Amino acid sequence: MRPRILRGKTTPRSPCMIFRHIAALALAAAVLTASAEDFDLVNVTLVDGTGAGPRAGVTVSVRDGRIAAISGDGPAAAADIRQINLKERFLLPGLIDSHAHIESPAAALRALQSGVTTARVLGDNFLQAVYTRDLVKRGRVPGPELLVSPGHIRPKPGTAFFMVYPEFADAIDGELRGPDRIAAATRALIAKGADVVKVGASERAGLAHTDPRKPELTEDEIRAAVTEAANNGLHVAAHAHAREGCAAAVRAGVRSIEHGTWCDDDTLAEMKRRGTYFVPTLAAMSPLADPKGNAADEVALRLRTQAMMGPLRAAVASAHAMGIPIAASTDGSYADDDIGGLRVAHDIALLREFGGLSPLESITAATLNGARVAGIESRTGTIRVGLEADLVACDGDPLVDGRTLFEPRLVVSDGRILIEGLGL
Repeated sequence: MRPRILRGKTTPRSPCMIFRHIAALALAAAVLTASAEDFDLVNVTLVDGTGAGPRAGVTVSVRDGRIAAISGDGPAAAADIRQINLKERFLLPGLIDSHAHIESPAAALRALQSGVTTARVLGDNFLQAVYTRDLVKRGRVPGPELLVSPGHIRPKPGTAFFMVYPEFADAIDGELRGPDRIAAATRALIAKGADVVKVGASERAGLAHTDPRKPELTEDEIRAAVTEAANNGLHVAAHAHAREGCAAAVRAGVRSIEHGTWCDDDTLAEMKRRGTYFVPTLAAMSPLADPKGNAADEVALRLRTQAMMGPLRAAVASAHAMGIPIAASTDGSYADDDIGGLRVAHDIALLREFGGLSPLESITAATLNGARVAGIESRTGTIRVGLEADLVACDGDPLVDGRTLFEPRLVVSDGRILIEGLGL
């Protein structure tokens, strides 16, 4: 009988719960070492991620890790194929977290337990995310597919950056500046195994001593990173809060604006023209702005974030009204002490509430749009014949109550059933 990882709380708070998570990790690893299984998901209510409405009574067939058929659109069920009756539960594409900071196998497992089958990890301390990504790829630990930027290129990238990239240590007491140096830094990230490159177009918001209203890299510097990344088949994600930083990054040709707090209408219009994606990370801002405080409580930081929420929500609403593609994210680490215990389901709810996205649009933001911003829509992000079997099943209707996505009952990644709590 196959090992099953049963649902549990996402944040362990006792030695007993920690033990259960370790046991779950071991069991999931046992599943991962096996090849993908052939099975049929029957009696499914399908939300395929394309924006189409739900379809009841569907059968989804998985063969060799891919979606082989939907309803009667393929091979007939064989006697030796496992049949899993979802009993009208909703089946969605695996969720995509377009901006995360997953840096350990334990965090990767928590992401998987929340329905995430793909994540862009934007900024990586000491290559922890790269190593975690590689362990997942090799089938050593369970987790989402991780697309990693092994660093965050900005004028003052921090001690960790210089420890991983000592060739730039001459800038440790100054700034990493100039298109040539930024191009060299981009090549250095690529040499460490980058799947995506993150640059800083404005200062950070999550540190009390930085000012997110200030731009960082110039347009020419960002363009140097974009050119170098494109030469290697990669794209650039720009951390950008400041109005000037957002504008410079968009003109420089980045794939996505991350955060975009003070993104004005002119820049949004340019994003629309260029097809630039918006990853606003609404979920990350909410716990920081909580007037009751949080685990990393700093009064100045909390007041700042409260002041940022209005402009950010307005930018998201304007972007949606203009038809700019929006991708869901957490900006979270999925660590056991992560502020707010952020999950993609949080962002889905906030995109509906403040961005004006319809329920179907919010699901698309967490599936197809996430795949598109990562450039992997030809293999995942929707439930279509021929694509990878990245699937999530939940009890209730996520179009009516998004909270049902907090605890998925079934998670399939590349055709492997990794989380199963259907009570069958």
